Amino acid sequence: MDPDKLKILFVTPYFRPYIGGIERAIEQLSYSLFETKTVSQISVLTTKYSFPRIPHPEWPDLETTSHNISIFRLKGYPRRSLPIYSCPLVWFSPLQIKTYLELFEPDIIHFVGDGWFWGNLWTWFYFRKRARFIFTPSYHPLPSRKSWLKIINTILSRLVDKVIPLTNTERDYLRSDYHVPLSKQHVIGWGASSLSQSIRKPDDDQLKIISVGRLGKHKGQKWLLEIYLKAMPEFNQPTHLILVGGDEGERDILQNFVVKNNISDQVTFTGELEDNQLSEVYSSGDIFALFSQYEAFGLVFLEAMLKKLPVLTHDVGSIKDILKAGAIISPAYDEPSVVTSLINLVNDKEYRVALGEEGYNYARANFSWASVASQYLSIYRP
Repeated sequence: MDPDKLKILFVTPYFRPYIGGIERAIEQLSYSLFETKTVSQISVLTTKYSFPRIPHPEWPDLETTSHNISIFRLKGYPRRSLPIYSCPLVWFSPLQIKTYLELFEPDIIHFVGDGWFWGNLWTWFYFRKRARFIFTPSYHPLPSRKSWLKIINTILSRLVDKVIPLTNTERDYLRSDYHVPLSKQHVIGWGASSLSQSIRKPDDDQLKIISVGRLGKHKGQKWLLEIYLKAMPEFNQPTHLILVGGDEGERDILQNFVVKNNISDQVTFTGELEDNQLSEVYSSGDIFALFSQYEAFGLVFLEAMLKKLPVLTHDVGSIKDILKAGAIISPAYDEPSVVTSLINLVNDKEYRVALGEEGYNYARANFSWASVASQYLSIYRP
């Protein structure tokens, strides 16, 4: 093995078979890092849980993906975690963490996400003198009841060598909330990929509005349904709303809303999809709409753009930092504005297609995973 090549360990609480925003980012970044020929091995230290906190003790301790990413998994005790936090608040063996670290011997340890403090702190404790530490928090505002996590994230930010915000908005939050000086920060966003080259289906008798995100309050599907219901009478053609994502406690509420308002024929819940299935849904769509309570980055918006879908969303988090073309961004929770924008997108095909082309060109030109990998290599090897 070439000693000049890097061995990189990503640390995150969930990884395969659940592939959400952070997990997809790790995967795509890994592919591009391998292509640089300066990285010899990439591994992920994670847990035997799927999102959110679902135990899978049957999963193997060690696994290698088809793209040569090694996965080290930790058992949690007890298996069931209290449903009070997005990551499993259970005990993981520090000695098992140490065993995995010594087996892999990483040069770079990269924390991705700001939630799994147990894994982050123990990896730092064991390898603080043997590896360079990078922290990509994917910042979200924390309510007062989670002020304890803000303290931990502040400590982590001080322990690591470099903190990587995804956007300028996040950079400012990290300075004010985690007290990370600008000199220690370096903004690097995620890239985007089109998942697969699905062939767009021919026009049918329904215009399809796609929304991708776990079915939970923070992703705003209930608000989207209310918007859709109010806009429907003004549509000049039949439409269909497709909600893609696994259940995070809201599916029954959303389905009851659909039944109560007699729009079951106009709304489909797909559940969680594999990449090839998700790509087909994007390719069959005409509009992408999502109204999260907060977005640290929003990979799904860029993935939709790469399928030439115009985006409809609102101004929360880093949305304006990321979506500078190809999107209609309304003021946060401005219902009349969003209803009007959705009606215009549905009724005006020329406008809809032009906005989709604009977003496609913008995403393709500005969110390359190869560029992201190059920027990270400059951080990994200062």
